[in-house]
Amino acid sequence: MITALLFDLDNTLLDNDLGKFLPAYFERLAPYFADAVEPPQLVNAVIAATRAMLANTDPARLLLSIFHAHFDPVIGWDTATIQTRFDRFYRESYPALRSVTAPRPTARCVLEWAFASGYQVAIATSPLFPVAAIRERLRWAGLNDFPFTLISGIEKFHFAKPHPEYFAEILAYLGRRPDEVLVIGNDWADDILAAAALGLSQYWIAPPGSAIPESAPKTPAQPLGIGDLDMFLTYARATLPTLAPHPAPAMALPRLLTGNLAGLAGRLAELPAPAWTHRPTDNGSPAGAWSPTEIVCHLRDVDREVNLPRLHTVVETDNPFISGADTDPWVTERNYQAQAGPQALQEFIAVRTELYTYLARLPETAWTRPARHSLLGPSTLADLVNVILDHDRIHLDEVRVIRQQLGITK
Repeated sequence: MITALLFDLDNTLLDNDLGKFLPAYFERLAPYFADAVEPPQLVNAVIAATRAMLANTDPARLLLSIFHAHFDPVIGWDTATIQTRFDRFYRESYPALRSVTAPRPTARCVLEWAFASGYQVAIATSPLFPVAAIRERLRWAGLNDFPFTLISGIEKFHFAKPHPEYFAEILAYLGRRPDEVLVIGNDWADDILAAAALGLSQYWIAPPGSAIPESAPKTPAQPLGIGDLDMFLTYARATLPTLAPHPAPAMALPRLLTGNLAGLAGRLAELPAPAWTHRPTDNGSPAGAWSPTEIVCHLRDVDREVNLPRLHTVVETDNPFISGADTDPWVTERNYQAQAGPQALQEFIAVRTELYTYLARLPETAWTRPARHSLLGPSTLADLVNVILDHDRIHLDEVRVIRQQLGITK
């Protein structure tokens, strides 16, 4: 059942011709760095840093840090000074770029219907700009007053389109499975193909009757519909309430594990030191109210001592018997609360990277390898990885609750 809608922004909800927008963008940005570089150098520096962000595959590296790593040496200033200049630009001059865009009248009708229908709604624009700049574009579209659950921005994301892991990271933030999400976007590669690689449903915002690009690689991409926003609204009202998408394909599972890692790393990167040991007053967890440090230590040890050995056994042994593991007592037995949370996070990143890298290298036939689980009964490798993903979502939600209780909203 679809419960969340991920809307692209530019040329989906807002008319924005990049051929006009980007020259105007650089023209207005240049004065803010004129005392450091000439305009051509500035343009080249931004383009090079943007390409580095687009190429990133590391779930532990924020896009903002990648941008600064490539842009700052060209400018020759410290990161804080450069960020201050960008903040001023987005506050003072960026709003004038509204003149090269145009709102799409139906966009507001679509979002009013989506929120009134109870869907979780996110703005899934490639996170190459700060959230403040994306909110400004939403203002140009006449959509800035909606309570979006998430707006993907450079400050919090680790992947950009067309990496499917970008959508996996969104799923981690929203706490949704692939079969609960619909992506609505205009770009075939960035939106439709990337979403399809994770098994997400897609609606292609394109001229009615548009043909699927002949140059597209073989892919499971089969948009639910093709048309403008008016056509999407008609389709969504009639079809989404009863739509039952298929679960994610097995080959998408390593990417979903990567997205969960990125989502957790992003949520924990902003925590002040005292927050690492904060236990929520009530989070509804059967394991009890754990702190971020306890959650990360738990995830680290379960991946290292249970999940990795278990998955190796299934791949390397014919129909093995898999025992259940009660790992919740480790929280007190191993005194997780006394460990260093940030260090435990780095250790979890390392072991989770080993896990999803191992799975990503397996042939498609490996995902149906059988096992006999003491609690789940007859299972496949794909079943066991889906259990890991479900387990991740429980603890990602606990971290969300902790951030809410601490008033951390970024």
